[in-house]
Amino acid sequence: MTGMLPWPRLVPVLAIALAVLASALPAAAQAQRPEPRLALVIGNSAYKESPLRNPVNDVRAMSQRLKELGFTVLAHENATKRTMEAAIVEFGRRLAEGGVGAFYYAGHGLQVRGRNYLVPVDAEIDDEAGVRVAAVDVELLLEQMAEAKNRVNLVVLDACRNNPFERRMRGASRGLAAVDAARGTLVAYATAPGSVAADGDGHNGLYTEALLEALREPGLKVEEVFKRVRIEVTRRSKGAQTPWESSSLTGDLIVNVSVNATTAVAVSASAATADREALFWLSIKDSADPAAFQAYLKQYPDGTFAPLARQRLAVTSQPKLPPAGRFDGTWNVTVRCPPHGNATGYTIRLVAQVKDGVLTGRQDPGPAQVGTLALSGKIQPDGKATLDARGTVGDPQNAANQLRQGQAYAYTVDAAFDDTKGVGNRTEIRPCTLTFAK
Repeated sequence: MTGMLPWPRLVPVLAIALAVLASALPAAAQAQRPEPRLALVIGNSAYKESPLRNPVNDVRAMSQRLKELGFTVLAHENATKRTMEAAIVEFGRRLAEGGVGAFYYAGHGLQVRGRNYLVPVDAEIDDEAGVRVAAVDVELLLEQMAEAKNRVNLVVLDACRNNPFERRMRGASRGLAAVDAARGTLVAYATAPGSVAADGDGHNGLYTEALLEALREPGLKVEEVFKRVRIEVTRRSKGAQTPWESSSLTGDLIVNVSVNATTAVAVSASAATADREALFWLSIKDSADPAAFQAYLKQYPDGTFAPLARQRLAVTSQPKLPPAGRFDGTWNVTVRCPPHGNATGYTIRLVAQVKDGVLTGRQDPGPAQVGTLALSGKIQPDGKATLDARGTVGDPQNAANQLRQGQAYAYTVDAAFDDTKGVGNRTEIRPCTLTFAK
């Protein structure tokens, strides 16, 4: 392993570290009792209109991470309006006992005339006036947290996806509106006010995936956590999505006071064997050398970190994927959308260029056309890609969401490429297929 001591020379270093740890940590643990931490997490995926893939996955992962960080977690999946409002009221009541409060929501969210609403799975919205009846006003949550007067409150809204009801509401806008955080509160958005966030092409949404990773880092103040998230999401989205926060925090909060919950338990128990294992793991956990994880598993085959070690061993032992540049070149793209509801089917053909794994292509209107379509996105080294499609309506009869000629539309495409061909599927509103030929 580059930059690491050989194992025989590492043993004395670990022994010294263990002695310091054994003498210092128990006294520190006795001197400071952790303050209460309470979290309410809600993830809504199963919408009748525009269902989402990741929010339930997101809320499960976030629940686990918050538990590891010492939070008592109240979790709800695919919640109705009644369930959401009852959960928020109960959350506010329990927050009054003091400590730290955290609210996390993943799902559809919308703004109407400057007010933000979270959309339950049973929402039936026909116009903007119906939003007040069918959706949950974010102000209800903020009021509950403000009245609790606890030390620190966090509100995380991964709810800035496309508004499925936008065409029915004259006063609706893209994304969520900015709000002023009450004293002692930080409100975090998956993207900037008025912008739209990605649902993600993996097991979790792009924003939540970055947040989960940032929460692993010990010793960071909460503002530093969200700064890392903003940098990572902006980088991965090529600037298309920039997370944003509104903060009126008056006190400090270190979210992750230990490396992880398992390590904290081992230290608090003052068990020498567990301490040695934990320090061993800390010394190798970020390594790219499979020999490090083999050495750990040889010494601790049934250890606390054995499942993670086997996972890291499998990853580090895999052969490297071909470079992204193998997809570079000119690609012919065909978009086929069959009839859907009252919309007629159509076919669009365009030419795209891939350079350094980044695909860009655009169909501009000809003399007899009005509509446009542009594709962009990063093709990963394994050939998987999430492409962003944006355009303007040409023939309104082709639009499945009642848009007028010249109006803008957008959707995402899940695609897979090999060296000479690729296929993709549109993931919102209507089923469309895309084929790529190099």
